[in-house]
Amino acid sequence: MIPKTIQVGPLTFYLYGAIFAFAIFAGWLVAKSRSHAYKIPKEIFDDPILLVPLVLGIAGARLYHVLDYWNIYKADLPSIFNLSGGGLGILGGLGGAFVGLWIVAKVKRINMLSLLDLSGPSLLLGQAIGRFGNFVNQEAFGPPTNLPWGIYISPENRPVQFLSQTHFHPTFFYEAAIDAIFFIVLLSLSKKFKNPGQAFALYLILYSTGRFAVEFFRMDTAMVGGIKVAQVLSLAALLAGIYIFKGLDTR
Repeated sequence: MIPKTIQVGPLTFYLYGAIFAFAIFAGWLVAKSRSHAYKIPKEIFDDPILLVPLVLGIAGARLYHVLDYWNIYKADLPSIFNLSGGGLGILGGLGGAFVGLWIVAKVKRINMLSLLDLSGPSLLLGQAIGRFGNFVNQEAFGPPTNLPWGIYISPENRPVQFLSQTHFHPTFFYEAAIDAIFFIVLLSLSKKFKNPGQAFALYLILYSTGRFAVEFFRMDTAMVGGIKVAQVLSLAALLAGIYIFKGLDTR
């Protein structure tokens, strides 16, 4: 089993944080290399203003996670601010990052749709890499399975109803694989779109479809009235993506 921390002298490095940082860097690098196609100056990628969508994205991701597990956090409010053990909800992170990108577009006078188009493939790549953090923390896995690719989950991380089970569906790998495939698809197709906003609309369609499907294998996400909140949000994003894509395609 992969250790959650790496000790180097007096310093402790959290592998989850390192994976998260690498995911951000990879997305940033891809976006910077493609910026010319959207007439966005490369200089902006070294501007501190990009910390705005980053900070808001992390805040949104943490907020979504805390609300998802409120029954746990309400008994220990200070732990809300402890990110060392993981706990970031991608759907909330997307909302926060969207607000941050809107601020960047306004301040730097950049076309918002072009900025979103540029961000789509980078988001998928970052999400694919980030899911490996769930593997390290042994979280976001699915139900027990006897399939050859089932992963071992230590007893302290198993749901109480499955303490006697040892191997579970690696749903984080399922989503990572789907996001990686969609990253390649969107990267290829985005060159063919003529109208700003279509590439991002396709991102919404692809990601929400993958997340909706993977949620059938998740056991740890919030439910209201027997319906998974993440699937409702994914369906809403899917419909929004289809609506935006078709609307822009008729221009």
